[in-house]
Amino acid sequence: MKSDSGTGPKVIVISDKKVGLPFSKGILASSISVTGLDIVTAYKIALDIQEYLLSSKRYSISLGELRSCAFRFIKDEANLEYAEKYLLWQSVGKLNKPIVVLIGGATGVGKSTIATILSNRLNITRIVSTDAIREVMRASVSDKLIRPLRGSSYNAYKNLVLPPSGVNPVLLGFREQVMAVIVGVEAIIRRSIEEKTDIIIEGAHIVPGYLNINKYLPDALIQNFIISVPDKETHREHFSKRTFETQGSRPVQRYIKHLDEIRKIQNYIKKLAKENGIKVINNYDLDNTINKILELVFQGVKKEFSKVRM
Repeated sequence: MKSDSGTGPKVIVISDKKVGLPFSKGILASSISVTGLDIVTAYKIALDIQEYLLSSKRYSISLGELRSCAFRFIKDEANLEYAEKYLLWQSVGKLNKPIVVLIGGATGVGKSTIATILSNRLNITRIVSTDAIREVMRASVSDKLIRPLRGSSYNAYKNLVLPPSGVNPVLLGFREQVMAVIVGVEAIIRRSIEEKTDIIIEGAHIVPGYLNINKYLPDALIQNFIISVPDKETHREHFSKRTFETQGSRPVQRYIKHLDEIRKIQNYIKKLAKENGIKVINNYDLDNTINKILELVFQGVKKEFSKVRM
C-alpha cells in the first residue's frame, strides 16, 4: 500500500465524515455480514474493495460511493439478494426510529450467546439482560416489594408471600417475577425510543402477553423472538457448556437440579408465544438460529420501509 511517490502507505479516507475517518475493511466486513453472509466471505469482499480502491488510486471516497461499490461487489461475488439486503440495512437510519430486538426463552436455551452474536452482526452496541434489570430493581426497591424479584426465574416460587392454591407454584412464582421485571424492561424501551438508540434485550422475563408491544410500534421497530430447546437432553448439554464457558461461575448442577421446572416454564412461554403470534425458534444449531433471526429482522425492516413508501 505504497503511495505514488513511495513516501509511505496511502490511507483511504471516508471524505464526507467530519474528521475524515479512515476506511476500515474490518468495519466494512462487519456491515456486509449483517446480510447473512459468513464472515470469511464478507471479509474477502471487503478486502477486494480495498484492493480495488487502492489500485484505482481512490484515496478519498464518500460513504454513498462506498456503499454503491459494496453493493456491486456483493452482487458479483455473492448474489443480488445479499446486495439488496446490504443496501436495505444501510438505509435503516432513514426510518428515524430505533430497532428494539427482544429475545425471550427459558433459562439455558442460548439467549445471551445469540444476543451477543446478533449485536456484532447488526452493529447494535447495547445489550441488556433482564437478569441485570432484576438485580438493579432489587437494589433500589423497598424490601417489602422485592420478594418476587428474589431468586432465579425457575425458583421464584420459593419467595411467594402466600402459598398457591389450585395453581402450579413454579409458574405462579415465575409470573409474579415477570410482572415485576417487565416494568424495568418497558422503562428501557421508552429510554431507547427517546434517545433513538438500537438495543437488544434478552432474558427469561421477555414473555409474550406481559409486554404490550403494540403501543411502542409507532416509535420503534420491535422484533420479538422466543428461543426454545425442545429436546431435554440437548437442553441439559447447554448447561454443561455454560459451566465451561463461565469457568464454573454458573455450575451445571445448580441448573440440572431445576431442569424440570425450567422445562415447565419453557412450555408456558411457548404456549403464550403461540397465543400472541410471536415466532418461536428452535435452537438446534446456533448458526441456523442466527440466520433465521437475521432474516426475520430484515423482513421487519423491509415491511417498515414499505409503510413509509405508501
